[in-house]
Amino acid sequence: MINNWLRTLDDKSSYLRIVFLDFSKAFDRIDHNILVPKLLALGVRLSLIPWICSFLLNRRQSVKIDNFQSDWGINNAGVPQGTKLDPILFIIMINDLELASSSTDHWKYVDDVTISESLKKNEVSVLQSDLNTIERWTVNNNMKLNGKKCKEMIVSFVRSENDIPRLLIDGLPLDLVPSFKILGLTMNNKLKWQDNTEALVKKASKRLYIIRVLQRCGLSPNDLLLVYFSMVRSILEYACPVWHTMLPKCLGVKIEKVQKRAFRIIYPTTDCEDALNIAKCKRLVDRRQELCAKTLKKILKPDAHLNHLLPPLREESHELDLRNNSNFTLTKCRTERFKTSFIPAMTANFNRK
Repeated sequence: MINNWLRTLDDKSSYLRIVFLDFSKAFDRIDHNILVPKLLALGVRLSLIPWICSFLLNRRQSVKIDNFQSDWGINNAGVPQGTKLDPILFIIMINDLELASSSTDHWKYVDDVTISESLKKNEVSVLQSDLNTIERWTVNNNMKLNGKKCKEMIVSFVRSENDIPRLLIDGLPLDLVPSFKILGLTMNNKLKWQDNTEALVKKASKRLYIIRVLQRCGLSPNDLLLVYFSMVRSILEYACPVWHTMLPKCLGVKIEKVQKRAFRIIYPTTDCEDALNIAKCKRLVDRRQELCAKTLKKILKPDAHLNHLLPPLREESHELDLRNNSNFTLTKCRTERFKTSFIPAMTANFNRK
């Protein structure tokens, strides 16, 4: 999704309208009578259908407050949350949600749906018609969008934008926001990562208190390291292939400071560099680079989901037997934003090796 946006904005005359959709009580509104035909249409084995129906039907619920309990009621819709089938059945439910317009793109991840439209100056937006299509789909599938939680964000680097009307869902105008958190990443309307970095640093810093308490209780440095790796470093590295190559040095320093604080707690009498050597641990910037390289290695496989985003190899573009046939052709980038994004930056780095 980010690659698509940055490639679009590489045309300096284009800007983006982005809508983040939110379904109201998404998993509780799944209609079993609509879900089962969709399972059949997808070719799910007939022997599994009765098993799934048995799992969903005749479930009861009750509410208890103190010593008072309500009567038992039967659920005739929804899927039990927290189960393995829960996200799978929801994905099947919204699998046929498509947009009619060819000028818009959409991405779905369970109940998170994002749509974007690329516009140029004096170009008419069709995003409202796509939202109307989605609203009709929700009505036909007994689902509902939560207009108050759906947000619009405009990403623009052009000097003057069109005077575009507000988008409406269920008759209510969408809030225009400067940033939005989706799938754990905070993105702003300049596609920079300061807001996301501050959120990661804040969340990870709060968890350092756990390490401090465990250190006071006498936990060994090795055990404290395990706690740090699982509860703190994992936050600082979350989805780093998306943002690492675009991260300015000043934000990288902020992230690195959290690890230094953690090691001062774990090894209070040892210099930070020495502590890294003792723990056989690398700086976070080096680890992020390795994680990005591993991600690229996975994408290099022909059957990988994101393989189509890679530029062609030189051997595919030239008839001559060149010495660097195994290298990628250079991605044409007009802006530094796109040049420093994951695909162009990591393929260029691959070529240098």
